[in-house]
Amino acid sequence: MPATITATEAKNRFGEVIRRVYKNGETLIVERGGLPVVVIMPIQEYQATREEYFVRFSRQLGQAAERQGLTEEQLLQELEEDKQSVYQETYGAET
Repeated sequence: MPATITATEAKNRFGEVIRRVYKNGETLIVERGGLPVVVIMPIQEYQATREEYFVRFSRQLGQAAERQGLTEEQLLQELEEDKQSVYQETYGAET
């Protein structure tokens, strides 16, 4: 179970917090006003978590594409079109 610290403690003891995470491999939950707001974790754990999420997401996306009868190329084309559309809506220009 990760340890919990307050945002004030994290701010006042940032160097110590970083050492705890880096040297001891601890994961810390930072609370503000009694509510958990961020997690500080070792970079290796973060990277492994991101990789695991990406693999799971890719698998689900592939399964959804198969159910709709899309090839990988068609799926990538649709994703690119959606990306362009969102970018245009957000920034008013193409990427």
